Amino acid sequence: MEAIDVAIGARPLMPFAKPRILMNRFFYLGLLVSQLVITSMASALEFKPQVAEIKGIIDGDTFRIRFSEKENDSAQEYVANLIGVDAPGFGEVECESQFVASMATQLLLGKRVWVEWDSGDKQTRNGRLLVYISPVEDRGIDLNAHFIESGWAWVPRKYRSDRKQKYLRLEQRARAMKKGIWGSSCAPAVMDHKIR
Repeated sequence: MEAIDVAIGARPLMPFAKPRILMNRFFYLGLLVSQLVITSMASALEFKPQVAEIKGIIDGDTFRIRFSEKENDSAQEYVANLIGVDAPGFGEVECESQFVASMATQLLLGKRVWVEWDSGDKQTRNGRLLVYISPVEDRGIDLNAHFIESGWAWVPRKYRSDRKQKYLRLEQRARAMKKGIWGSSCAPAVMDHKIR
């Protein structure tokens, strides 16, 4: 065993020492590759209100979305963020991130949604789409607002959006009522993160 330790720089060979770090690296590498592909595809997308299907959940405010009506046409799949919303996720405030992602999965995965766009930015510099979503059956329900109102997310302070003032009022109410993350030990971490 000593010969192996010396051969690799006197570090013990421990393949399972930090699986989470290794998993996060693969996650981010995969996300980067998908972002490069998606950025080139987003230029062909029409930024008009339309129906889409939620194909996968990445974290509480990020998901894969498909606009194509063709079942096997993956060329029309994009990574999207809920505009005006920030939720616990990988690489930022991770407290309660799995819970919030599971709530997003229950609420959105496999569902058809009505997608609307902000008057400002339509996508991030990484090519992620910035969207408002509503259930197809009831376009009057703002699911971005629902995440904030339920205490699963907060309003990012440094980005603008058409609905920011409404969302700030909903966040203030959720915080006062200690809903979701505001009633957990996550609240200080969220406050630290969102005021940057």
